Amino acid sequence: MKYRDMLGFPKKQPKKKVVKKRKPSITDGLKKQFGDTINEGPAYDYGRVTSQIEKSYKKYWDDVKDLQKILDKKGLKKEASLLNKEYSKKVLGFHGWFRGFMDKLL
Repeated sequence: MKYRDMLGFPKKQPKKKVVKKRKPSITDGLKKQFGDTINEGPAYDYGRVTSQIEKSYKKYWDDVKDLQKILDKKGLKKEASLLNKEYSKKVLGFHGWFRGFMDKLL
């Protein structure tokens, strides 16, 4: 027998779970009205492609760093620094321009 029962307290009642209905978003309401042809604007169209460009850019940078490490191990430090310098000038310059270009479009 539990102490609570000896004192005369009532048994614990199970708590009821409150389920809240999700309020539909504005885009869901518009999609119902106009069909599924609604999109999020130009960012919706460009999003997948620009994310792929970002991923490939990061992969490219990792591969260039790997080559630079190999050149350093082989004793070609001058060529490794030249590779880093040219990468910085050309690829990083393009990447900065590309981000500004995308900001203007969106």
